[in-house]
Amino acid sequence: MASVRSGFIRVLWGTLDHQGRRYYLRRSKIENDVKLLTHCKYNEPFTTYVFGEDNYKFLEDQGISAKLVDKRDIVWDLDTQQFRHKLEAFRLGMQDFDEIVFLDWDELPIAPLPDDFWDVLRKKASIQAILRMYHRRKATWRKINQRMIPCASFVYIGDKKIPDDIIKIWETTSSGFSEEVAMARYIDEINSGWIGTDRYWNMHEPDFFVLNEAQIYPKEKLDTKRICFDHFNHHAVTRELKGIQNGNLKDWQKIG
Repeated sequence: MASVRSGFIRVLWGTLDHQGRRYYLRRSKIENDVKLLTHCKYNEPFTTYVFGEDNYKFLEDQGISAKLVDKRDIVWDLDTQQFRHKLEAFRLGMQDFDEIVFLDWDELPIAPLPDDFWDVLRKKASIQAILRMYHRRKATWRKINQRMIPCASFVYIGDKKIPDDIIKIWETTSSGFSEEVAMARYIDEINSGWIGTDRYWNMHEPDFFVLNEAQIYPKEKLDTKRICFDHFNHHAVTRELKGIQNGNLKDWQKIG
């Protein structure tokens, strides 16, 4: 039996030209996320798909190798289709690997990767992403739990068909802007409808990562996870980078 090619992937798109618009500010935050990531001692090798020659050069300057997907830094409109760039990374990742874990730039390794990391993920469904709660209704096709959808910060995919299927949903439904809504609809469709939080936990909730904001599961359940990736918000990233610059590593233990 041939060995399974497993890989971590990330993606970078967009521009630093703010134009007073919120989604450009997200691109600025990523600059600091990337800089902090380079200091993590538990980093695993990862493949980065990048849109834009300036973005490619930025990553190169940070010592991060990348694959230039397109010379344009924006391929899909940032107002209405921004996260199609992320779905494209899913698709490209599953061309390069047999299974992937996608990570946003602010998901950082805080512990060594367990030896059974990939084996544990393979025991559940071929798509896994933590379930989170939003303030607004997202899964409007459901009768209940419309604010609960998978978070696209840490995504396991173990079937090469999945990215194309999600992209098709994104293109042919009202999912529009959000990659997470398309993922939610895909997971509902393969399960013949919404399966509820308990079954979602058993089938699609990955070990190894937790997002403290907008969490729906109780602490005692989350404590059973073996967390080796954590989410660092804007304030945490700024604090840690300032600590590095000042030579004060007192708070640095969180990420090794």
